[in-house]
Amino acid sequence: MPISTTSQTVYDGVRNVVMQFTGRSDGSGQETNVVKVDVSELAPPCDKVRIHKITYDVDGGVIELLWDAQTPVPFLELATSGAFDYCRAPLQNGGGDTASGDILLSTKGFELNSSYSITIEMKKKGV
Repeated sequence: MPISTTSQTVYDGVRNVVMQFTGRSDGSGQETNVVKVDVSELAPPCDKVRIHKITYDVDGGVIELLWDAQTPVPFLELATSGAFDYCRAPLQNGGGDTASGDILLSTKGFELNSSYSITIEMKKKGV
């Protein structure tokens, strides 16, 4: 497997959800449009999520986050480390009529031992 990954649901309540994703590359490939947040598998499931905060640490490449739709819509690229706080103006799915509500992840430029750790705090919509 090119990138060894873990996905963990830290908290999944009626309205809020916090998820953490990690990955380490063996240098043989990339992740491309992998579903990281599947809104149908949350408890309770919802139609979509709004992102309130993203904390990340990316070493040796770039992470691209995308809204899932017939044609995935990129909305954020992450490199190095930092945090984005969208509490006052949450990020909303920009996938249009074909949006599933899910969040996808792709890696770019990941080589041997490139890694990432991402925590996303979200609010459920359409529960």
